[in-house]
Amino acid sequence: MTIDGKVWNQIALRPVIPIWKFGVALDLVFYIDANGNIHKDEWDFSDGEAIKNTLIDKIYYIRFGFPNDPLYFKVGSLDYVKLGYGILVDGYSNAIEYPQIRKVGLDLSVKRNLLSVQGFVNDFKENLGLVGFRVQTSMFAGIPIGISAVMDRNQHFGLKDRDGDEYPDFFDHFPDDGDKYSNAMDHYEEWRKIYLKFDGSIPDSFDVWFNTLPLDHNTFNPEEIKDDPMSAIAIDIGFPIITEQNLSVAIYTQAAKLIGETKYPGKSDSTVSLGSGIIPVGIATKIGPVHFNLEYRIIPKGNFEFSYWNQTYEVERATIEGEVIKTKESKLGRFGKQKGIYAHFRMDIFSLLRFKMAYQNLRGDIWDGTTFSNQANQSFQSELCLKKSISKIKTAKLFYQQLNVPNPFEFEFSESTVMGYKVGLELGSGMVLNYTYQRTFRMNTDGKMESVNLTGIETSFTF
Repeated sequence: MTIDGKVWNQIALRPVIPIWKFGVALDLVFYIDANGNIHKDEWDFSDGEAIKNTLIDKIYYIRFGFPNDPLYFKVGSLDYVKLGYGILVDGYSNAIEYPQIRKVGLDLSVKRNLLSVQGFVNDFKENLGLVGFRVQTSMFAGIPIGISAVMDRNQHFGLKDRDGDEYPDFFDHFPDDGDKYSNAMDHYEEWRKIYLKFDGSIPDSFDVWFNTLPLDHNTFNPEEIKDDPMSAIAIDIGFPIITEQNLSVAIYTQAAKLIGETKYPGKSDSTVSLGSGIIPVGIATKIGPVHFNLEYRIIPKGNFEFSYWNQTYEVERATIEGEVIKTKESKLGRFGKQKGIYAHFRMDIFSLLRFKMAYQNLRGDIWDGTTFSNQANQSFQSELCLKKSISKIKTAKLFYQQLNVPNPFEFEFSESTVMGYKVGLELGSGMVLNYTYQRTFRMNTDGKMESVNLTGIETSFTF
């Protein structure tokens, strides 16, 4: 890969160590140049903060138990997080841009007879930037009732800042150097010497003169970017009808409210409150290896998105269009009132393969650039993965997702689009060679979608 305009070779080791009910996966990455030098940023022990982040980055995950156990937690990379039936959080991942961006989060669940608790944190390095939890109880007439809440305390944490100097990579002239941010400032002392040589009598006026020079100044000011929080609450009620080992049927209802403000389309200075979403009835069934959910969905007044915290949230959380920072929240104003259906299907095939598919088809008012018009709002997600090894193929997964578009089968890609595959080949003695390809999309400075391709080859070990 390229760092600071220089090509480095990557060696990645991910040993997985089982200890009792724990599973520990380390993430040891080395970047080596043509001369055998190791890139030091990934192994920075210069101060307390650097030591903390370096050590945290070396943990891919620490897991205790499994998701259906009475006590389960996973610290590190989170591939899939869902709260309850998923009206707020469904499929959230903090690893969508791994290994370029490493986050260390928490997924937790505790199950007791009358009470269960779920919770997640996206990244401890953000000091709990995104936090969510759900509490469910069956104490009221034996009917499971769940309360959920999620808060993103600053959506601008979604702006990429590789060197941590508070200048997002887009605005940073030196995105991999935490001590530099402006091409002009890089020559500050040289210009100061020239100025003092010819006009040394007024040294205090140098900065004013320097800023008028036709140099490549960085005009971005981090202090002008204020914290931008948003949050949500939800309630769900479920009622089991059949609960047999290979057959279960339950009906449920959900309602959620996003808390914050969004831009009113067509009026850049006008904002409106975020809206709510209702699922008056949903049905969840399990018949042997087949799981199926069907929901009727309503957005009464717009400014809402079901499963707002989804797989691509960290990509959509905060983006830059032109030179304007836009959060995902700020774009919700384009959705007016809507209603329609959602279906989710999962099937295990001969204990060998697992196939998952989800489809949403809402219809209602959507901003078309000039006015609100009646349009389709559709989403499609699919995944096919290997459940157990076939010969030397240890793992394999193929996936595709596109959310909230007029027609996901026209393949007009957006920031919610994710596609790719993962393959793990067993080399012997617990060693697995993992090959990963993933494509996401971001808006470029011209207002067009450009692909972001992540390709990785790494070795993992299981002891």
